[in-house]
Amino acid sequence: MMIGSDGSKGSIVIGKWGLVCKADGCGCEARTAGYCPRHYQQIRRHGRLTPEREYHRRGNRCLVEHCEEPQIAKGYCFRHYQQVRRYGRLTPERERIYGRLGCRVPGCEEHHSSRGYCKRHYMSEYYLPRLTRSATPFRARAQA
Repeated sequence: MMIGSDGSKGSIVIGKWGLVCKADGCGCEARTAGYCPRHYQQIRRHGRLTPEREYHRRGNRCLVEHCEEPQIAKGYCFRHYQQVRRYGRLTPERERIYGRLGCRVPGCEEHHSSRGYCKRHYMSEYYLPRLTRSATPFRARAQA
């Protein structure tokens, strides 16, 4: 706590703005009327704080049991978020079970993306060599 020049106790001072947001559980810097920008906009738009409309803070992993993917939106990984967005619920019956989970290259632990390779190995071993082969005859024709 900070004690003001008049001897009264003030709010906790952080950052260049000085005060902490008045909303319960928010530790952000207060800028306008004692609220952080997010909570101030809630009061402007709805006339009150709207915790029911707030997004949850991102954690490390998807909220779905046994899913280890990182969170992308609303607590879900990309695949599970798309299920909720499209169908309004999680749809485990629609999930694909892939035969090959990892990259074909020995020692690479990335998920496979195309033709059994991760994105990096697919680009370097399959896609880019084709581009250089197809570009060579064109250059030879241009020089002749």
